[in-house]
Amino acid sequence: MFLSLSVHASESCVATGELEKTRIKRVVDGDTIHLSDGRKVRLVGVDTPELDHKNGHHQPYAVAATAFLRSRLDRFVYIQPAKNERDRYGRFLYYLFDKDRISLASQLLSEGLGYRIAVPPNLAYQACFEAAENAARDAHKGVWRQSLQWQPQAGFAISRVNITSITQNRGGWWLETDQDLVINLPPYVTDYWPAQKVFYLEGKTLEVRGWQHQRKSRYSKFKSWVLTVRHPNDLREVESFSVLD
Repeated sequence: MFLSLSVHASESCVATGELEKTRIKRVVDGDTIHLSDGRKVRLVGVDTPELDHKNGHHQPYAVAATAFLRSRLDRFVYIQPAKNERDRYGRFLYYLFDKDRISLASQLLSEGLGYRIAVPPNLAYQACFEAAENAARDAHKGVWRQSLQWQPQAGFAISRVNITSITQNRGGWWLETDQDLVINLPPYVTDYWPAQKVFYLEGKTLEVRGWQHQRKSRYSKFKSWVLTVRHPNDLREVESFSVLD
């Protein structure tokens, strides 16, 4: 069943466009669900803290995010596919809405139970997600009670770092930091960052977010960790907003 919706632009947390009505079989964690027809779904636009299903060493607020998502799921939900409909694990990338057609991602963000993330071309509802996250950040809710000090760990990361130097090669832009970390703006998204805009960032303090990995092999002159940023929404000057120490 598909519905065509026409919603005023000011109601940006409410679904716009066509929706599919479906049912949930299982909530895996705060941003992953299984539908009753077997589809495995990753919510778009939000990353919630990780559950450790094997050992129970959950990240802070992971259990709360999962419980919150379960509490908002009624007899049915609405889903809407992203432009890129699957991730590298084969999961469907959908926007998820409750029975009132309100974004579940925005609700998680407004409660401080996840971080907004921008991965082109799946950028719908970014303004809504940003507003929801900012409300939680201003109220110091959930994840915003934690420090933004950089940590050497794999997976999604959000940190405050100082940019010490900038270079460019076939791998895109490389922003060296004052930590054992380099930020990569890959070549397929460099249209977002003109050279003048990138070089301006040298010497600046930035808040960056994205998925972080450790180099499999490296020379001593290179940083051990790489954090990939795909959209300007996920790389910003600290002075432009309030962050926790």
